[in-house]
Amino acid sequence: MTQGPAESPQAETLSATPPGDADQRHAPLPGMPDRRRAHIADAALLSVAVVWGLNFVVIKDAIADTGPMTYLLWRHILGAIMLAAVMPRTVGEIRRRDWLHGVVLGGCLFVAFATQTIGLQWTTPGKSGFITSLNIVMVPFLYWVVARRSPGWLQIAGAALATVGLGFLSLRGGFGMGRGDLLTLVGALGFAGQIVATGFFASRTRPAVLALTQILAAAMLFVVVTPFVEHVTVDFGASAWAAIIWTAASGTVFGFVVQAWAQKSTTSTRAAVILGLEGLFAGIFGVVFGLDALTLRFTLGATLILAGVIVIEAVPGRGGEPNPADALPRAD
Repeated sequence: MTQGPAESPQAETLSATPPGDADQRHAPLPGMPDRRRAHIADAALLSVAVVWGLNFVVIKDAIADTGPMTYLLWRHILGAIMLAAVMPRTVGEIRRRDWLHGVVLGGCLFVAFATQTIGLQWTTPGKSGFITSLNIVMVPFLYWVVARRSPGWLQIAGAALATVGLGFLSLRGGFGMGRGDLLTLVGALGFAGQIVATGFFASRTRPAVLALTQILAAAMLFVVVTPFVEHVTVDFGASAWAAIIWTAASGTVFGFVVQAWAQKSTTSTRAAVILGLEGLFAGIFGVVFGLDALTLRFTLGATLILAGVIVIEAVPGRGGEPNPADALPRAD
């Protein structure tokens, strides 16, 4: 989730539609048939997945100039400002309890983005994208630990497929993982934690408020922590600043706004499957820009991970329970 709220911003990864909003999810726009609106929504979500996939390449190039934590610091500051600017009314709706939720979610995002972006220094955009997409596979099992609701056997099968794919993609001789892939895997767990936590908060807080508070909280964490691990500066090239502005605008603002609109017109499952394609697009762009090699091992691993993600999202939880990975906006 470069993912990512995920906010997923990914990524910035957000949450399940509140139960009270379920009946409004598919309310048609005036003058537009439901089916046409759903197709437009799916196309809009696909554009988000494409942008998120491209951003893995953009970030890989940017952090060579800025350092990963400095990049994340400025990206989250700008992203928070941009998001607040497009949702000015939401700022006035934030209550004390909302800030508590935002700090929990922002903490998950901080861990997820920090480990994912630091790991990107030692892995490729394609591998990072596919490993990050494993957050969708992790969610039902993390939810199992927290809520004591076990996943169904199809979800277990999907997780097994994705795990085998991860092995093809990342394991080296002696069954060891490179540090970049391992850090990215920790980042995927952080995004999964953010999705699960949002599932508990979504029925009590509006999605827009959750999005804004968690991005603000994550930005503040980067402000506090980054000076202790990197020299914070604004003195880097125009291309690095362009990357920061682009990823803040596309990963945070564009990703959130499109998801918030699109998921009123399509199902959460369809949205999650489409957004899960970010790993595929990260691989495609990685190959196009010469940062990933299209080997048989890479192709097989990526295919198995993608298959696992689709199986996890395409089937309901055990006993027909909704899949907790059916998430609203994140900012990758």
